[in-house]
Amino acid sequence: MAAEEEKTAEEGAKKKKGGKLKLIIIVVVALIILGGGGFLAYKLFLAPKDETAGAEGAKKEAVAAPTNEVGTLYPLETFIVNMADNDGSRYLKVTIQLELDNTEKLKEELDKRVPQLRDAILTILSAKTYEEVSSAQGKLILKQEILRRLNSLLPFGQITNVYFTEFVAQ
Repeated sequence: MAAEEEKTAEEGAKKKKGGKLKLIIIVVVALIILGGGGFLAYKLFLAPKDETAGAEGAKKEAVAAPTNEVGTLYPLETFIVNMADNDGSRYLKVTIQLELDNTEKLKEELDKRVPQLRDAILTILSAKTYEEVSSAQGKLILKQEILRRLNSLLPFGQITNVYFTEFVAQ
């Protein structure tokens, strides 16, 4: 009897060891699959794209490589707009600074075109809903829209970046 109990205990221990090994293998395979799926989802949906396309078929722009040097900053006055939500009770307050490509002529040109620049930015901002600008991705898209629109107004020189120094949506 003792031999039979010992045999049964050994078989139970082997089954437990085999079960633990199977569980470990399943967990490792699941982690590999989830990690690969997460990486693929990031690359397809969340990673920044190399080219941007506007709703009206705007020309494709090459994204400048980031550098440690900051160009001349051109501050604009604060913008306060009604957002395009259905009830019209949401407001957006944004303060923007433009980074220029270090040409003094461009700064002079921007000084002359402040009303055009503000009009273009106001038009873009007031067409946005709260959901469009509340996420980080939405803010990046908004920056790219503003950058493309303002550069299309300039006869020479280029705005290289748009910085939000204040951004309040309520």
